Amino acid sequence: MAGRIPRDFIDNLLARTDIVEVINRRVPLKKQGREYAACCPFHSEKTPSFTVSREKQFYHCFGCGAHGSAIGFLMEYDHLDFVSAIETLAADLGLDVPREGGSDDRPRENLQPLYDLLADAADWYQRMLKEHPNAIDYLKQRGLSGEIARDFMIGYAPAGWSHLLDHFDGKYDRSLLARAGLTSRNDSGRVYDKFRDRIMFPIRDRRGRVIAFGGRVLGEGEPKYLNSPETPVFNKSATLYGLYEALKAPGRLERLIIVEGYMDVVALAQSGIRNAVATLGTATTAEHVRQLFQLVSRVVFCFDGDRAGREAAWRALGNSMGALRDGKEVDFLFLPEGDDPDSHVRREGKAAFEQLVDTAIPLSAYLLDTLKSRHDITTMEGRTALMLEARQLLKPLHEGLLRSQIETALERLTQIPKEKRTLSSPPGRRVRQETLHITPMRLVIAGLLQQPALAELAMARLDPMIEVLPGFELLDQILRMLREKPELTPAMLVERFRDTPYAGIVDRLASWQPPGQSEEDGHWSRLMDDAFDRLLQQAREKRLDQLLRQELSTGKPLSAAEKEELVTLLRQ
Repeated sequence: MAGRIPRDFIDNLLARTDIVEVINRRVPLKKQGREYAACCPFHSEKTPSFTVSREKQFYHCFGCGAHGSAIGFLMEYDHLDFVSAIETLAADLGLDVPREGGSDDRPRENLQPLYDLLADAADWYQRMLKEHPNAIDYLKQRGLSGEIARDFMIGYAPAGWSHLLDHFDGKYDRSLLARAGLTSRNDSGRVYDKFRDRIMFPIRDRRGRVIAFGGRVLGEGEPKYLNSPETPVFNKSATLYGLYEALKAPGRLERLIIVEGYMDVVALAQSGIRNAVATLGTATTAEHVRQLFQLVSRVVFCFDGDRAGREAAWRALGNSMGALRDGKEVDFLFLPEGDDPDSHVRREGKAAFEQLVDTAIPLSAYLLDTLKSRHDITTMEGRTALMLEARQLLKPLHEGLLRSQIETALERLTQIPKEKRTLSSPPGRRVRQETLHITPMRLVIAGLLQQPALAELAMARLDPMIEVLPGFELLDQILRMLREKPELTPAMLVERFRDTPYAGIVDRLASWQPPGQSEEDGHWSRLMDDAFDRLLQQAREKRLDQLLRQELSTGKPLSAAEKEELVTLLRQ
């Protein structure tokens, strides 16, 4: 499979997709006038501010500003990339996604054989579990039920060197088994099963596809846990065990707990705590945190209380900074030394564990307390060293209220004024302003994005004079698109600007609501008509100013044609 997805296919896909049905399958909607409403799935709220328009094929939240087409919704809600969102919508309609060639296209490998093999391997491991009482007894001793084993697709890799190889002999090529991370090769060239005599934990992506495995040794032996190597479908630094299962669990997902092992996730789920995920033998990365913040506003790191756990927590704090925003929370929970989530929840129960999570330490407090413990703040040297370390930690943190409060606390702690410590962001970095300044040009563009049928009015009112005004390039692009394909919907128009320099302003204008908005016919056309009057007036004033300045600044007299133009502009 190679090439980009053709634009016409994306247009056709959006034309055949009903965004109301797509969203309603995930977030129950209620009819509200011409639109549908629900509590926003992207932030916590009690009063619905999330609306979906069947007419525009667009969603918008008046609370947090989330908005987009059916493609954008799947990317945000199901946490898919653009191509995966397209493939999901196409699969719902029974369509194959075509590809087209191009000079900037790179071949895309067909990874489906890998997914098929890994799914078959997961099924086989599950069958092996049923056939090996010793493995079932181990899971029972760990307090796991058959339902939890089913939900997490837990299996067993039998002892021996070639059970998996023999089972798939003739069905899958050995090179594919190696690429999937299911086999290993020793120095003498012998190929053998990578996982042997281990409880098997399939690792699934956000679409539920098996992409790798983790294996826990059944008895004594090293390594206790063994993960699949990285493959074309598995990236440890961007994958969290249990995330798919947490997303599919019943109830609203309000926070996620990051633990350190497969058994911690499964044991918490067995106790009724279905919102835990685990890293895969690597430290928590910024990508991990970014993914979780797409889902929830609060992430709780849960570590053992020993030295290794605290070192892991400090690394997690540093890696979280770049993903942290105002309105998002990172907390830290340290269990008693010698405890882990598995042992603690089995001994103390669900309620006691959740109470610990409720009282976890906020990132800001953990940051300041740890810095104080690492430096002697009774000396100028210690306070300076503390500030230098804080400066490095805060570099990735976006400007906002949280950063400002941490900086104020650091100023009180170290007695080093802000102007002396230079903790602010590099030049050019600014806090995003949510207020959208609407000019006549932006109003016309917003009208076309939300009511493409008004293109005929816009073309009739178009005057060559306004081509010099800021924003005309975007207006011209939209009008050319609508001349070529008058049937484009708001969702199609917005998608055409994805990954372009105009994407940000197009998204915001497509969801902007004009003051005094009415559902009556003709509301947008009157607004646009008035905006074109103002655009023409702005263009005339700009040209008039140019002609008046020309003679004054250069001393060169105006030509006869320019004088006539000046008189006309003055009359107008």
